[in-house]
Amino acid sequence: MSNPRRNKFQRGQSFVELSLSLVVILLMLSGLLDLGRIYFIFIALEDGAGEAALYLSINPECMTASDGEQCADPNNAEFRARNAGGGVVDWSGAVIRTNTPAPYGVGDPVAVSIEYSFNLLTPIIPRIVGFNPLTLRAEASQIILTEKTS
Repeated sequence: MSNPRRNKFQRGQSFVELSLSLVVILLMLSGLLDLGRIYFIFIALEDGAGEAALYLSINPECMTASDGEQCADPNNAEFRARNAGGGVVDWSGAVIRTNTPAPYGVGDPVAVSIEYSFNLLTPIIPRIVGFNPLTLRAEASQIILTEKTS
């Protein structure tokens, strides 16, 4: 014979197990979502830094749009970096730094670094690791290929 009281407790036990495991599964999925976003933005930052370094290797005098008439958008490294990642990254929080030797010549190195503050979406992960936002950094360097024009 079936005991009705036992079936009632078993249904309650299943509900408790489901609720506990659902919390863990949702935490893991939200962590994976943040990890995917970090990877996507890091790839965009690497692409932007590489594009800016490549542009500076050909036009070392055009780091920003304010460097002269010939450096107006899109003919400068900063514009190239901000538009290389596909346009889905919020570049307003990015800091782009370039390092070009003052008297430069063919064969000198040029470097670009980009720092980006990434805010995690998962509310519990920053409490576990102890910081939010994360600072992502990408760097690229090239060799200058053109002579100074002036």
